[in-house]
Amino acid sequence: MAEEEKELTEKEGYGTSFEKYIRGWIFRPVTWLFGFIPYFANILTVSRFFITFWAILDFVFYHNPIERQVWFLATGWATDMLDGPTARNNKDVTAFGTIADHTADFILILWMIFLNFYVTHGFEVVSMLEKLAIIVMYTILSLITCGMFLVATGMWLFKREKRAERSDQRYSDFVQEFLLKDLVTTAWARIHTGLAAFGATFYLAGVIWKADAYIYTGAVLLVIQLGFMGYNICEIFQARYKNRMHKMRRMFQRRVADLEELLKRKK
Repeated sequence: MAEEEKELTEKEGYGTSFEKYIRGWIFRPVTWLFGFIPYFANILTVSRFFITFWAILDFVFYHNPIERQVWFLATGWATDMLDGPTARNNKDVTAFGTIADHTADFILILWMIFLNFYVTHGFEVVSMLEKLAIIVMYTILSLITCGMFLVATGMWLFKREKRAERSDQRYSDFVQEFLLKDLVTTAWARIHTGLAAFGATFYLAGVIWKADAYIYTGAVLLVIQLGFMGYNICEIFQARYKNRMHKMRRMFQRRVADLEELLKRKK
C-alpha cells in the first residue's frame, strides 16, 4: 500500500494530488448525495457528450438563437467539474470514465472555440483599434486550437511509447492500465482547461449580451490560459523525455548489477 501511494505521488506530483484533494473536499457533499447510484460519475461524463451534440444540433440544424449556447456550455462544464470528484470520492474510477472524460472535454472545447470564432466574425468593425482587437482575438483562438491538437498528439505519443514498453501485454489490459495508472490530468492541465472554459464562456456571453465587462474578462482569461496551456504541452512532451531517461537509468542499473554479479562469480 505504501509503495502504491509513493508511486501515485511520484506520478502525479504534489500539486496535482493537492488539487484533486481540494476539489474532492469541496464537492464531497454533492458527490455523497449521488453515491448510491452505480457509475454516476460515468453518467455525468456521458451526459456531456449528449449536451455537446445537442448544442451542435440546436445551433447548426435547428437554427435556434445563439444565446442558448451559453447555457449549454455552462451545463457541460458543470458536469466536467463534478465527474472527477464524484468518481474519486465514491471510489468509482474506471478506464472508460477516464478516456470518456478527456474525449468529451476535447469535443466541448472545440465547439466552444468554434462559437467564439463565429461571434468574433460577426463583429461590426468600425475603428482601427477594433480591427486590431479582432485580429488579436483570432490569434488567441487559433493558438488555443493548435494547442489542443498538440496536447492530443503528445498524449498519443506518450501512449505509443508506453505500448512499446509493454508490447507483450494484451492490448485491452494495456489500455486499462495506461488509462488508470499512466494518464494523469495534472494541476496545470486542469487550470488551463478551467481558464479556457470560463474565458470562452464569458467572451461568448459578453458578445451576445453586448456586455463589455464580460468580453474583457473572457479575453484576459483566454490570454492567461495560453501560458498554462504552453506549460501543459511542455509537461506532456517532457513526460516522454523523463520516461526515456528512466528507462535508460534502469537499463544502466541492470547492466551494472550484471557486471557486479559476474565479478563476484570470478572471485
